[in-house]
Order: sequence, then C-alpha cells, then structure tokens
Amino acid sequence: MQSKVIGIIGGIAPPSTIDYYQRIIAGFQEKESTHHYPLILINSIDMTRMLNLVAKKEFNALVDYLNGEIQKLKNGGADFAVLASNTPHIVFEQLKKKSNIPLISIVEKTVKYAKTLGCRKLGLFGTKLTMQGGFYQDGFSKEGIEIVTPPFESQNYIHDKYMNEFVKGVFLEETKKAFIDIVHHMIKQNNIEGLILGGTELPSLLKEDDFNNFRLFNTTKIHVDSILEYAIQN
Repeated sequence: MQSKVIGIIGGIAPPSTIDYYQRIIAGFQEKESTHHYPLILINSIDMTRMLNLVAKKEFNALVDYLNGEIQKLKNGGADFAVLASNTPHIVFEQLKKKSNIPLISIVEKTVKYAKTLGCRKLGLFGTKLTMQGGFYQDGFSKEGIEIVTPPFESQNYIHDKYMNEFVKGVFLEETKKAFIDIVHHMIKQNNIEGLILGGTELPSLLKEDDFNNFRLFNTTKIHVDSILEYAIQN
C-alpha cells in the first residue's frame, strides 16, 4: 500500500488539477489492485498571481510564493509535492533547492521518457511562457534532443487559445483543427518525430488518434506515472 502522502500545487489551471486527481486515483487502484484510495493533499493556488509573476519575470518572488504554498502542503502532512502545471517549472530548479520536501519535475520525467524512445527532435506546445521559457529546451538538450517550437504567430495563437479556452475547460473542434494544422506544418518543415504536450490541458484537446504514426507526449500522464512510482515505493 501507499507509504507517502502526495502533495499537489493545483488550480493552475483547474481542469488539469482535476485530471491529475482522477489519473492518480485510477492509476493507484490499478497498480495496487485495490479499491482503496491514495492519500492526496491539494493546495489550489491563485493562478492569476502566479502567471503575473511569470509574465513580469519576477522569478525570485515566484519561487517564494510557490515555496510558501508547498510549505502548506508539508504542514498538512504531504511527504513530497508536484506542480500540476508546466509553466511554473520555469523556476523548478530554484524551487527544488528551497523546498523542504522532495519535488518531482514534469520536465525531467518527460526527458527521461523521450530518451528511452530514442527521440532526437520533438515539437513543443504550451503557453507562450512554456514555449519561450527555455526550461524544456535546456532539459532536453542535455540528452541530445532538439526542441522545436511553432512559428511566432502560431505561438501567439496557441497561447491565446490556452488562456481563453483551455484553462476555462473549453475545447472547441475548430481550435483542435487549427492545432492539428500547426502540427502538420511542423512535421513538414521541421521533421519533428513527436509533439510534447507541454501544457497539462492539451491532452484534452489533442489525441494520438488525430494523427498517423505520430507520437504525442502527454506530460500529465508521464508526471502522474512518476508520482505514483514515488508514492508507492517502500
């Protein structure tokens, strides 16, 4: 049975927090062959405050804010914590040094997974802050994997849809079609071997069935698998 209490910094955005919660429960019950439920603490924080700090590049203040919220999870009994969003991973390394409980990185685990598949060039979708923040590029370059982002105009479009639709739980067919068109353009122009869904809402929009022989990296699923592995281990 589970030996560690899972702490989640959530609300960034709400739909992805729900996805994490449901995936962790389902994954736990499957792995443990049980009807029991995992022990989870969720601290739903102010996404607007977080994004404003990122946009203003006030990274020290962002680290302090997130670390304070992680401390609340620790005070509640969490043994480790995760950020249920890609964007705040822009300060993950600094945050990891300050946190007094272990943190599991969505980027680090995605790099590890891509490496096992022998990937060499992958596309990246997410908020503009994620696509331009460099933390995915830095993590993957250490393993010799190139990260390709969409053209500037497409990045603006993706970011707009992300903030005005996805974080509100809205997923439209016309948006899905436009995103698929951007992917096809990147396959043709950049020869990408797969696409990192670097936004935890993106798996609700794009599925591997939308493409032919093209891999999507669901960072939420990858992250959750790592969370369960850490929580269940003795």
